[in-house]
Formats: sequence, C-alpha cells, structure tokens
Amino acid sequence: MTMTVLKPNVMAQAMLTSSSATEAHAVWSSATTYALNDVRVYQTGRYQSLQAGNTNKPPSTSPTWWARLGPSNQWAMFDDQVSTETHATGSLLVKVNTGIIDTVAILGVNAQLAQVTVRDGPGGTVVYEQSQSMAGEEVMSWYEYFFNDPTVRRSQAVFTGIPPFGSSELTVELTAAAGLSIGSLVFGRMRPLGKPELQPRAGITDFSRKDTDEFGVTTFVKRAFSKTLQAQLWVDNLQVNRVQRLLYDLRATPVVWIGSKAPEFSEPLVVFGFYKDFFCVIADHQRSLYSLEIEGLI
Repeated sequence: MTMTVLKPNVMAQAMLTSSSATEAHAVWSSATTYALNDVRVYQTGRYQSLQAGNTNKPPSTSPTWWARLGPSNQWAMFDDQVSTETHATGSLLVKVNTGIIDTVAILGVNAQLAQVTVRDGPGGTVVYEQSQSMAGEEVMSWYEYFFNDPTVRRSQAVFTGIPPFGSSELTVELTAAAGLSIGSLVFGRMRPLGKPELQPRAGITDFSRKDTDEFGVTTFVKRAFSKTLQAQLWVDNLQVNRVQRLLYDLRATPVVWIGSKAPEFSEPLVVFGFYKDFFCVIADHQRSLYSLEIEGLI
C-alpha cells in the first residue's frame, strides 16, 4: 500500500460540456432591469442585486450592483469546498473535457451508485468504465441482509487506473432514490508519496458549539467539521528529493490525500485538504520517515 496525492487539474468554464443539474435562478441578461435582491446566475456563480434599476451591469465586474452569493448549482461541485453541493433529483450526469487524468475522486456524495466513464476525446472510444456502490455497510449475515440500514452510505469514492489520454472526456453519473448531492468532483494525476506506517490517525475537527450555562444545562449548535489525518510514510532515500519538492509545491494547495484505495477505508483515509505541517527524518542509509499532518476542507 502506498499513500498518494491527487493534485486537481485546473477547472475552466469551457471544460464543462454538459450537466443535468438545474438552476433555481435564471441566467443574467444585459437587457433586463433587475430589482433590489433579485438573484441571477452569471458564469459560474449566483449573484444578488444590491440596487433597484440594475440594468446592463455585469455581476462579476460591478461590485456596487451585485454581491456574489456562492457558486451556481452546476458549479458547486467544482469549487474547493466540499460543503458547497450540487443537487439533483434522481440522477446527475456530468461531462467534462479534462485533459490528461489518471484518477477521479468524488467527495461529499449522497448517492447510491457512482459510475465513471472516460473516452478518448469527446464522443470517442471508451477507454475506462467503472462503477462503485456507495453502500456504507458490508452485509456479513442474513440478519444484516434484511435489517441493515440502507441510509448508511459512503460519502466518497476514488477511481484509479484511468489511461492518461491527452484529450480525455470524463462522464460521471450518480443515481439516488432521493436527495442526490455531490460536494466535489476532483480529477487529475495521482503522485506517489510513500508507504504508510501502521496506525495512521484519522479524525475530525468539529466546529459545533456546545455551551453550558450557570445551571449546568448544555445547548448544542451543530455546525460543519473538517477531517484530519496524521500519517508517517517510509520513503526510499533515492525518492526523498522528489517527495520533498512535491510537498514544497503542494503548500497551501487543496489536494486529495489518499491513504488507501480500499473502499472500506475511503471515509477515514481519503481527505480533500492541505497539509499543515510535515517533517522528514533520515532514518538510515536506505529509507527516510516522513510525518504529515493533514487538515480537510469544510
């Protein structure tokens, strides 16, 4: 087992060729006069009008006329936050011209099935096709077969081994009975780091509020959380310079850290985030030991 890192390809607006996700608001038009608080979709974002009589003011270049609320529904899955979600009903079909990729990660997903197809160019020959069930419980007995909780699902999956064609067209299809959503779709090329020591530490940082008053009554306000991962990696000394340079390049950069490709470890050992700190110990003449502290994005 090798710990790897997936550095996302830069996502440009023209790369998204189709999406079945619908928008709750209409697209901005230069010919329409907007009232105070009107909301419209412009390029990849949602904007709210700050004034009445708002005519022919492009939202992205008119900050006194428009306030950006966040990404549009179609584009929420392509920003660098898992908590901004793309929503759909029943199924979601997305096509992206990705360039060279060998790995796809879907994160923050509420779906029953995820299927990834890669073609050699738009409409070209299929070079990769794989699906994964997002079921979160393994059935180990007849009792579990009949009484397991169908709502317990994995929230992320990684698809590896994609042939790296220069003009790849990626198709992602998600299906769910209800409440389908996806936080992030990340694609790019996977790079090896090292072989993990046993007992990596995976957890969360919870941003919820827990307040206890003078009478001992505790109230809770549930908020978001970020995943955390602490791991130690053995790296051959011949690879130390490469790994060191890679970590330099990844500072303050959101990437997908993949501690294991096994589906049963996809929740604790796959983190979309950044490293807070790392250090290297030259252990002997053959190997070095890296320690990484990773913090996930909300």
